[in-house]
Amino acid sequence: MSRIEDALVKARTDTVFETVESANAEPDRQLKSIDFAGLPSQRPDEDLLVENRIVAAQPDSASRSVYKMLRTRVLHRMRASNWNALGVSGSAPGEGKTLSAINLAYSLSHDVNYEVILVDFDLRRPSIHSVLGLEPEKDLESYIRGDASLEEILIRPGEKRLAVLPNATSHRDSSEVLSSPQIVNLVGELRSLGRNTITVFDLPPVLAGDDVLAFSPLMDAILLVVAEGICKRPNLLAMQELLKESEVIGVVLNRSREQSSSMEYYGYY
Repeated sequence: MSRIEDALVKARTDTVFETVESANAEPDRQLKSIDFAGLPSQRPDEDLLVENRIVAAQPDSASRSVYKMLRTRVLHRMRASNWNALGVSGSAPGEGKTLSAINLAYSLSHDVNYEVILVDFDLRRPSIHSVLGLEPEKDLESYIRGDASLEEILIRPGEKRLAVLPNATSHRDSSEVLSSPQIVNLVGELRSLGRNTITVFDLPPVLAGDDVLAFSPLMDAILLVVAEGICKRPNLLAMQELLKESEVIGVVLNRSREQSSSMEYYGYY
């Protein structure tokens, strides 16, 4: 049984996260800093957060604890390996990887020891800005063109320790953009913030093109989101083959029909 399949089996029983061991680790780097308090803030509408199921941003949500558990497991693995760059992807569209990336980023930012930057690198179908109702004056395209710095494109969505790097521009040649010198430089800036600033990259689905493969050398690890009833065994095997050189930190099972008592109010895993 593959590592991904094994993680799925465990997720169906009593967990939403499966750690995949790795011996690779990078040293901490403190070369740059960002004043989060000085970033422009746009607080998302609360009704929009409820409608789009951003439960980690809702203090009274009964499902917030699900992402707190995921956050704790992610942090354990990233601290142990001195990592600060995490990609989130799935096998195909519609599995909930963007929703998981947003909720995880919110939850990570609630830990007082960390600041978090959520980056929309799903260049073919960027959506984080619309899910959160953000209206960026400058975005990733501004950085790529050289019209704005990293600090000038970041937006705080009403949280002290969370910033969003929005992207409102769709790119047909997305894998070429993700491996371009501009993106390499951007990721270098983000990684230089040190291990107490975690960057979460919302990536395209693994099987939708070569974007994740093109970008994988620039990140430390990848978290996979798979949906029961959508992700079939052939897709799992294809992802395993494509990601065999990457660090798969774990697998989140979404839309499981087997709900535990802690998730009885929320059908999202």
